[in-house]
Amino acid sequence: MDNWDDLRFVVALARYGSMANAARHLRTNTATVSRRIKRLNEGANTPLFLKGATEWELTEEGRRLYEMAAGFSDELEAFKAAAHEGAHSTQTIRVTGLEFLNTSILAPALKSFRTENPNITLELGATDRNVSLAYGEADIALRLTHPNEGRLMARRIADIKMGVYGRKDTATTEWIGLPYDLDWTPEMKNGVSFFGREPSFRVSSFAAILEAMTETGLSGIAPDFMISSFNQFELLQPKYSRRVREVWMLVHETRKNDVGIQNTCNWIEESFSSLLD
Repeated sequence: MDNWDDLRFVVALARYGSMANAARHLRTNTATVSRRIKRLNEGANTPLFLKGATEWELTEEGRRLYEMAAGFSDELEAFKAAAHEGAHSTQTIRVTGLEFLNTSILAPALKSFRTENPNITLELGATDRNVSLAYGEADIALRLTHPNEGRLMARRIADIKMGVYGRKDTATTEWIGLPYDLDWTPEMKNGVSFFGREPSFRVSSFAAILEAMTETGLSGIAPDFMISSFNQFELLQPKYSRRVREVWMLVHETRKNDVGIQNTCNWIEESFSSLLD
């Protein structure tokens, strides 16, 4: 292997599936990705990838090279993070999760974070996509499902109870839910089961549901901890039949000795502590 820098392109294409996505994460262009992969194929005297129906897939030879390169890439990222921490007085840590968790749990606790960690710049990002911790898309991830990827350290930090709510005086069978692409979630299935019908309105977030419930008088689904400040609403279903979503905090194992990551994880866990059964 004449150029070890080419291995970054193997890792990116294997993890992101397309030349365009790999280029985006490497901050280059598709022509460069294609050229580097072609050079690797020629150096190995065998194809490392084959074009599948929707994305590029590793060959057997490519898989062996990827496993070596991925481990090297992960360790290099850990080394760079440690070097950065030693050379600079500040550190930027990116936390990604769902918007309602950032808005309702983490953002209100930022004052305590700043007091305890004055040298850390914290970025709270929101996405429904499972970002890659191994490839540095985020440093810490919060998810509502237990992870099944390798080399991730996972800790359950909260139980979010989701219920069906409506006005105390005029509860209605019309209700407000989340978008169609979230119909698979336990909370949406709970709403459909309870009301026996699809929602009359769909909005993008739980905060939007609560605002729409307030304005329309319709019922809706929401996390218990968010509904507590809306005295006009009550739980319409038995408490035992609510849905519970587990919140998992994930960190790649190569970051386990990063003091800034550890401090941030401790703050996140403390912020969610009241929601853990």
